[in-house]
Amino acid sequence: MGDRAPGKVGARRLVGAASLGVLVSGIVVNIYLAVVARALPPAEYATFGSFWALALVLGFGAFLPLEQELARRLPLPGDRRALLRAATGATGVLTVLALLVLGGALPILYRALDDDFSVLLALAALCVVSAGQFLVRGTLIGTDRLVRHAAVMVLDAVVRLGLAVVLFVAAGADAAAFCWALVAAIALAHVPQLPGAWRRAVAWGRPAADPSAPRATTRDVTRAALPLLVGSVCAQLLLNGLPVLVVAQAADGPQMAAAGVFVAAFTLAKAPLSMVVPLQSAVVPTLTRLIAGGRRREVLVLLVKGAAGLLATAAVGVPLAWWAGPTIISLVFGDDYVIAGIDLALIICGVLAHIGLVVVTQVHVARGRHVDVALSWLAGLLAAGVTFWSVPGVILSGEVAFLVGSVVGAATSCSILAVSRRRSPWEGRP
Repeated sequence: MGDRAPGKVGARRLVGAASLGVLVSGIVVNIYLAVVARALPPAEYATFGSFWALALVLGFGAFLPLEQELARRLPLPGDRRALLRAATGATGVLTVLALLVLGGALPILYRALDDDFSVLLALAALCVVSAGQFLVRGTLIGTDRLVRHAAVMVLDAVVRLGLAVVLFVAAGADAAAFCWALVAAIALAHVPQLPGAWRRAVAWGRPAADPSAPRATTRDVTRAALPLLVGSVCAQLLLNGLPVLVVAQAADGPQMAAAGVFVAAFTLAKAPLSMVVPLQSAVVPTLTRLIAGGRRREVLVLLVKGAAGLLATAAVGVPLAWWAGPTIISLVFGDDYVIAGIDLALIICGVLAHIGLVVVTQVHVARGRHVDVALSWLAGLLAAGVTFWSVPGVILSGEVAFLVGSVVGAATSCSILAVSRRRSPWEGRP
């Protein structure tokens, strides 16, 4: 199935199968997080929670643009071998940028990681490992191998859970041990997949090769990825940076323990995003083909249906989170994890708004309007930052900032889409 020509595999069937795999991996990951929470006290889990959030910021934030650009370009005519080589060079550039950011933010990050040097080293190692991870993901998505993509994600989640269980049974493991186990799991699940994925991508692309199309270069791919990099980093800071700020702002003692409870609850409440965020690039090839084929109305219908689904989910999910959420948190993480229903309701509202923001920005990616992606996420992050420093209370400020930032970002993205649609027809760009 992975070697068929572009567009010959049913998009709905592929995305449906991939969604099932991502759903399974999301469930396994949440079980994994519960195991880690059971193995660590709340204060120690706050350190792991900060690492987890930073891992997503530096992993997804730095390398998701590469995955999105491969997902957009691989279905188009061109020399895929040259594109993959260029993507490898761009990955090196992005890795260096991630490590430079890590070094520049060292004073803040070191505090958020409870001054644990081993955890900091694990974070640097994760930057390198994530390069291979997202090269694999982008190659599989761009060549319609979404089932294999989902299978790799499930494998990754299972390896994470297995290593966490080993550490839990062994007892005595601290946050650093679980952090290094996460790095090892990502490497074991993804790096061995890379050679085979590239061989199939080159073979899959031969029928669609266009000799007249310009060859991709490292500079070309890097330049295209930079606006997406801005948007991706802003997205991850909005989603995963706030828990780090909450932990960094919390004082030692009861407030630190409360921050650990917030991190655990926030991680569980945003579980739907563990499916939506990995799948966001999976819809790019389909959207690219629809827009390139002039089928804009179908894209708009999909957006309207998605908005209606989010509103219906909010009508049911928010009251449910308020009423039953605290009990679920204590049941999953233990009796030491106690949080109010209003806190969970605010987080769930933010999660749903964030899903809408993720979906709309993928339309901009498919159109080749990468700057619009950056503007959408930058607006959301700025709104969240102002809100965080304006609302009193460390925990409450984190919850409200996430909600406000996600709403502002989604509104900005929709406004840009509406204005650009009136000014000029949508078109896919190479």
